Amino acid sequence: MTKRSGRRRPEPSSDPPASIDEVERAVRATVRAAAPRLRTVVKWAHPWLAGQDLVVAVGAYSRHVGVEFWRGTSLPDPTKLLEGTGKNLRHVKIRTLAEARSPALRALVAAAARLDEASAPRVR
Repeated sequence: MTKRSGRRRPEPSSDPPASIDEVERAVRATVRAAAPRLRTVVKWAHPWLAGQDLVVAVGAYSRHVGVEFWRGTSLPDPTKLLEGTGKNLRHVKIRTLAEARSPALRALVAAAARLDEASAPRVR
C-alpha cells in the first residue's frame, strides 16, 4: 500500500483500468450490499439512499466516483478514506474497482446505515 495525503490506496495492478461507469456500478453494488434497507429519494435533483434521514449518495464525475456521507463527521474512519471539511458531510473518492469493492468502503456504508437506524428522525 502506498500513502498519499494520509489516505491508503491499493498498489497498482496489471489489469486494464476500468471505466468510470464500471466503477460507479461496483460502488452502487457495494453500497446496496452494505445497506440493503435504504430506499432511494431525490434531494437537490440527485438520488440519495435514505433511512430515517439521508445516508449516502453516489455520483460519477470525470475521473472518480464520489460517495457522499450525510453524517460523515460522525462515522468511524480507521482507514482515513473520508475527505471534506464541512459541518457534517464527508465524501470518499473512488477511482478503481478495487476501491469500489473494498471492505473499508463497505464498512463506512454499513456504519452510516447503523448510525441512521440508531438516530431519532429529524423534525422538519
